[in-house]
Amino acid sequence: MDTRYVQAAEACHKAGFPFGIGLGPTEDSVVAAGVIFQCFGAMLVDANGKITVKSDAVRQALDYYTRLARFFPPDAPAWDNTSNNKWLISGRGALILNPPSAWAVAKRDAPQIAEQLWTHGMPSGPKGRFAPCLPFFWGVWNFSKNKEAAKSLLVHLSQPAAIERLVAASGGFDLPPFTKFTTLRTWAEEGPPKGTLYHYPNPHNHQVLSIAGAPAPPKIAAQIFTQGIMTKMTVRHLRGEAMETTLAWAETEVGGFMRT
Repeated sequence: MDTRYVQAAEACHKAGFPFGIGLGPTEDSVVAAGVIFQCFGAMLVDANGKITVKSDAVRQALDYYTRLARFFPPDAPAWDNTSNNKWLISGRGALILNPPSAWAVAKRDAPQIAEQLWTHGMPSGPKGRFAPCLPFFWGVWNFSKNKEAAKSLLVHLSQPAAIERLVAASGGFDLPPFTKFTTLRTWAEEGPPKGTLYHYPNPHNHQVLSIAGAPAPPKIAAQIFTQGIMTKMTVRHLRGEAMETTLAWAETEVGGFMRT
């Protein structure tokens, strides 16, 4: 694992500007833990539904993330999705893991902070570099009264010109589902500073997009995600619980998901 990430977190913590990554059960915290676990190849349940909590990869991931978490703000276990944004915009934090919504708010409310921000990739690990992904989908209700008009609208919004306008209107926050749209000029031109969002859409495929809880079967992965199992494991170990005790707790929790 790239130890420079921990070294940077320690240095920023000592300087009074800790990394602002949460350890709570909400999405921003969970996806941060998810990509760290995935870069070690650590999965709590494999694609076949087998519980793999007590694996060397999970032990390595939990050890690394716990060491990193020592340099997060002390109230990180209580953070929600707004906490990291507020931390960055306050000028107290050196780094957060977040889409550029925090940058957009800083651009509006604290331009002196915004002009110092830059979006970059996640740290790499033995199994590669992963970036969090939360896919959203459009659909038409089967009871809709005008399905043809709804489908026509979705087709229109999926055209290149419409996608480019939606990305521009969102200030670069919205990510299209197709790789060929990752080089739209919005990400290269938005500022300050100009180009600050350039790496956000992964234009050079330097990261693998992933979902926390994968590759477990969807029913199980969804529970791992919504219950924040990986962040809870980190908090328990961070507070002094023995590694094997934490793994045993997680194994019991995941086993319960399989019985529901």
